[in-house]
Formats: sequence, structure tokens, C-alpha cells
Amino acid sequence: MKNIKKSFKPIVNCKSKILILGSLPSDKSIMANEYYGNKTNQFWDIISLIFEKEKINFKNYDEKIQFLKKHNIALWDVYCSAERSGSLDTNIKNGIFNNIKEFMNKYKNIELILVNGKKAEVGFKKYLKSENVHYNYKYVPSSSSANTMFSVIEKMKLWRKAIFE
Repeated sequence: MKNIKKSFKPIVNCKSKILILGSLPSDKSIMANEYYGNKTNQFWDIISLIFEKEKINFKNYDEKIQFLKKHNIALWDVYCSAERSGSLDTNIKNGIFNNIKEFMNKYKNIELILVNGKKAEVGFKKYLKSENVHYNYKYVPSSSSANTMFSVIEKMKLWRKAIFE
């Protein structure tokens, strides 16, 4: 039996200037019905440290969404769906891409695309080639706690550099 995982709808509004693309929600995120819903994922710590200079203990998902909108950040995934056993990006197979071209045509204020992690970057490059489109983007190290090459502070500094330089 194929284990098909699906992306969430994007979090975006007409003021969004930054689009952060992940690969596909983890099993814990899917169960919580939240982007980066796995408590060990460092995304929310990284993003709050960048924009508020301190780690925010969000009370709920609505607060997280409001935080993104306040800072003009859109959130989505490269893949609309894919086969994946478990949550590791390395297990993603037969991915079907989200229609990023249509999304970018609709949200013209987006100036920067950040690609969260290597699997998302590989998928995004394939998408660009398959659609024969070009968008400038910056790779940022995966916010997953499975990415142990960098501490959360090191990740935050690399993400901050990608956003502001």
C-alpha cells in the first residue's frame, strides 16, 4: 500500500514578501494539521528569533499564522503530494509539485523565496526545470531537528543572512 502524504494550503496574504518553501509536512505536522507542527522542529524558534530577537512561546497555531502575516511571510511546500514512509525527506518518492508558478503570478509582492532544506531545494530545482521558469531563491539549512549540522542559533544566523543580505 502506498503511503501518500499531502501538503497543506499555503499561508499567504496580499502583503507577503517572503515565501518559505518546505518539502512536505511531517507525520506529526499532518496529525496536528499545522505547518511545522512537530514540537522538535526548530522553524518557529528560528523565525521568532529573526524577527522578534527572542524565542516566542506561541499559545496556539493562530498566533503563529498571525506572526507570519505580521512579518509578510508566506509558507508553503514544494510538493503537493508524494509517497513517503515516515517523516524523513529522504523517503519522499514520486512527488507531485504544487503550482508555484500560478502562486507567484497571483502574489506579485513576493520578493524572496527561501527553500528550507536540501530535499526542498532539489525538488524546487526540478520544478523550475519542468515548468521552464526561473525564480531567484536562497537555500537555508533545514529547520528539522534531524539536521544536526547546525545549532538553532547557527540556523537562525544563516536564515537571517539569507533574508536581509
